[in-house]
Amino acid sequence: MFGLFTRSKGESTEQSDYIDAEKVIDRDSIHSIFPFSFELFPTYVQAGENFIRVLLVADYPEKTHGNWLSELRRKKDNIHIVQYIKGSGSQGMIQHYKKTITNKEAQRIGEYDPVKVKMLEKQIESANWQLDKYLGNETAFVYQYTYIFLRADNLKELEDLTDSVKSTLVRLQLTAITPTNATSNAFWSALPIGENCLPEYTYKESNTEAASSMLPFDDGEILNLKPGSDIEGINKDTGSLIAIDREDKNLSLNPHKVIVGTSGVGKTTYMIQQILRYIAQGHKVYIIDPNNEYTPIISALGGDVLHMSSNALHKINPLQVFSEELPDIEDYKDDKPDMERLIKDKIQRVKGLFGAFKKDISPVEKAIMDSVIKKAYINRGILKYQTISEIKADQWPILEDILSEMKALEKSDPDRYERIKDLHYIVESHTTGSNSLFNGYTNVSLKSNLVSFDLKSLQSEIDVQAAAYFNVFTFLWDEMTKDRITTKRLFVDEFHFLTMNQESARFFHQGYKRLRQFKAGVIAGTQQIQDVMEGVLIDGISIGEAIVGNSYTKVFFGLDNKGVVDVIEKLHISFSGREKKLLEKRRQGEAVIMYGGQRAFMKVELTEEELRLIDPERYMEKYLQKSAECPDYTKRVQITPRELEDIKQILASRQQPHQAAVQRMASV
Repeated sequence: MFGLFTRSKGESTEQSDYIDAEKVIDRDSIHSIFPFSFELFPTYVQAGENFIRVLLVADYPEKTHGNWLSELRRKKDNIHIVQYIKGSGSQGMIQHYKKTITNKEAQRIGEYDPVKVKMLEKQIESANWQLDKYLGNETAFVYQYTYIFLRADNLKELEDLTDSVKSTLVRLQLTAITPTNATSNAFWSALPIGENCLPEYTYKESNTEAASSMLPFDDGEILNLKPGSDIEGINKDTGSLIAIDREDKNLSLNPHKVIVGTSGVGKTTYMIQQILRYIAQGHKVYIIDPNNEYTPIISALGGDVLHMSSNALHKINPLQVFSEELPDIEDYKDDKPDMERLIKDKIQRVKGLFGAFKKDISPVEKAIMDSVIKKAYINRGILKYQTISEIKADQWPILEDILSEMKALEKSDPDRYERIKDLHYIVESHTTGSNSLFNGYTNVSLKSNLVSFDLKSLQSEIDVQAAAYFNVFTFLWDEMTKDRITTKRLFVDEFHFLTMNQESARFFHQGYKRLRQFKAGVIAGTQQIQDVMEGVLIDGISIGEAIVGNSYTKVFFGLDNKGVVDVIEKLHISFSGREKKLLEKRRQGEAVIMYGGQRAFMKVELTEEELRLIDPERYMEKYLQKSAECPDYTKRVQITPRELEDIKQILASRQQPHQAAVQRMASV
C-alpha cells in the first residue's frame, strides 16, 4: 500500500484522514521514472519482455595481447562486458606470487602424473611472468572482476545466445559460469550502479598490462610495429599507424591479402605503395599486370618488365617443369616426387591451359589430350631423367609437339581425333597462326628482385588473357617454391581472370593455400568483385569466395551500392552502418581494413618519396620543387653530437667481433 496522511493544524494523527496516494498521483509519470519490476529465476531474470542472464568470468588466459576480446565484442547480439578494477597493495601481491611459486614447485617435485605436472609448470610459468613484469617496473598489480550481460527477446533465444557466447569464451580461454541461485547478485552487479556483489566468484589478481588488454580502447587499432612489419596506412580514428607483422605465425594465419575497390578509389596507388615498401625491405616482388599500370614504377626502380603479347619475344613454355614442388602435396619430407609424377602434375596444368583456350572443353577431350600430351614428353625422352636440373630449356616439348601428336592421332585413330578436332584448330592457331605466345622455349629470366608481367596487349583477347594469367601464375608458383628462405610477394591484379576457368581456379586455390610454407604471400586485387564471386564452383564452393575468405587481410576501398550488397550476401562479410557509408561514398584513398577479427578505418597516405616516384607532377605541386629529381634527404636528418658519438660506439662494437675473427683466421 502506498499512501499519505492529511491533518489540519492542531489536529492529532489519530484524527487525520488517510488518503490512498495511488488514487491522486499520476501513476504513469511515476512508472516512467520508478525502477522496473522483474522476476527472478534460478539462472536468468525476466523483466517484462526482456530475458536476461549474467555470466561470471571465473578464470582468465595466462597471457593476452591487445584487442584479444574483439571476437566477443563484435558479436551482433545484445552483449555487454562489465568490469571492475581495484588497486592492489604491491607487497601483498609480491608475497602472493612468491608463495604461489614456492607451493607449486613443491607440488611439482612430488607429482608424477604428466598432465598434472604440465598444469603445475604452466602455473609456475605464469606466476613468474607476472612477478617479472612488476619487478621490471613494467606494470603494477590490480584485482579485476568481469561479468557478461546477455539479453534476448525470449528464453530460447537467451539459451542459444548463452551457448554461442560460451563457445566464444572457450576459444578465448575464458572460463565462464552461470551463477545458479545467485542470479540476483549477478544481475545487480552488471547494472551501471557500481555495485560489485559477487567479487569472490570473479576475483582475479592481475598486472595492469593484462588488465588493460580487456578494455575496449584499442578495439580499432591494428598496430604490431616491428622492423619487418608491413605499414598499411593511417588509422582514421586514432591517427596511429596500421602495421601488420605477417611473419608472426601467432598473429597472422597467412600473409595473403585481398584488395577490392572500384575504379578511381585508390586501389592501384595503394598496391604500388606496397610494392615500394616490399622492395625497400629487400623482398622479391612479382606482379601480374593486366593493364600495364605498374610498368613506369617498375622501370623507375630498375626492375624487369616482360611484355606478354601474341607475338611476344618473351616466352614461358607451358610444358616445362621448373620446380619439384607440387601445389596439392603438403609435405614430402625426404621423399621428393619422381619425374613421372612431376610430368603427370604438369599434364594437368597443360589441360587447364587448354581449358582456358576452349571454355566448353569436355571431359572426353581432356581424357584424350591426357595421352596426347604424355606422348610429347615420351618422344622428347623427358621421363628418362631423374631431376629437372638435368634438362635444358630446349629439350622440353613445346606446343608444336602437341600439335604434331594431334595430327598423328588423326591418322592412327580417326574416331578419337574427331573428338578433339575443334581443339586441334585452336592449338594450331597458337602455333602456326598469328598467336605464338605459348609456343616456344622459355627465355625468361627472374634474376631481378622486381619483375612485372605486362598483359595489356591481350585485353582484346579475353580467352588468351585468361590463359596467359594461368601460364604466368603456374610459372611463378614454380619460381617461388624453389626455396623457403627468401621472402616473396606476388601481386595479382584483376585476379578474377584466374577464377573463371576450372583448372586454373583449382591450381590458383591450391597454390594460394600452400605458398606461405615458402615465405611467399599473394596480394590479389580486383575491381570486378561480381566476377570473382561468380567464378568457378569446385565441390560446390566458389573459388573466388574461398580465396577472399581465406585471405587473413582484406582491404575494401569504395564500392557501389550493389558491390556492398554482393559482399554482404555472397561473401558473408558484415559491415557496420558507418563502414557501409564509407564504402558507398567512394572517397579516394579511404578503406576498411580487416585483419583477422580486427577492423579499422584506413587512410592511404603517400610519403614524400613515394609521391615523387608514383606521381611526379603532384609531388612538384605539393612540395614546390622545380624538378622531380631525388632530394638529399640526409640533410634533413638532425643528429646531435651525443647521438653521433653513440652511433660510432655501436658501429665499433659491431666491428670488434669481425676483427677478432679475422685475426683468428690469420693465426690459423
